[in-house]
Amino acid sequence: MAHEISKSEQNIISKEYRKYNENQKPSKETTIVKESTSQVECPGSEEKDILNKISELAKEHFHTIKRYPSKKELYTVNLITDGYLETSFMISSLLKVCITALEAEHTSNNVVPEPEQNIREVLGYVLNMIPYEEMEFLDKIRHILPGSEPK
Repeated sequence: MAHEISKSEQNIISKEYRKYNENQKPSKETTIVKESTSQVECPGSEEKDILNKISELAKEHFHTIKRYPSKKELYTVNLITDGYLETSFMISSLLKVCITALEAEHTSNNVVPEPEQNIREVLGYVLNMIPYEEMEFLDKIRHILPGSEPK
């Protein structure tokens, strides 16, 4: 079942993409792609229309992963949350699922052929989600503020 994107959704996506694109430094690959697509000779208008449609779709849909700043072969994925409390609940839920999975009988099936490996990966993701630096900051603030020590 296909979902058609409304005009307002298209405008929001386009605006977000432009904002994202302005924050990205042009890489060698994007420069090459721009140069090569501008030099492609399309014999008919149909091919040009297809290239334009693909280009527009790329602008609308390629925004989930972002290139990692210091390593060109790596990408980052952002999690959108309401703040630290929601992030903590997300981490807690992931850990609970892993605990439940560890307590379950480990039989592989077609959907999850290696359950232990999947549990290990999720636990690694959880460790990477914990905002250690922010928690250190909160501890320092707690020590500085008067009357904030536990009673």
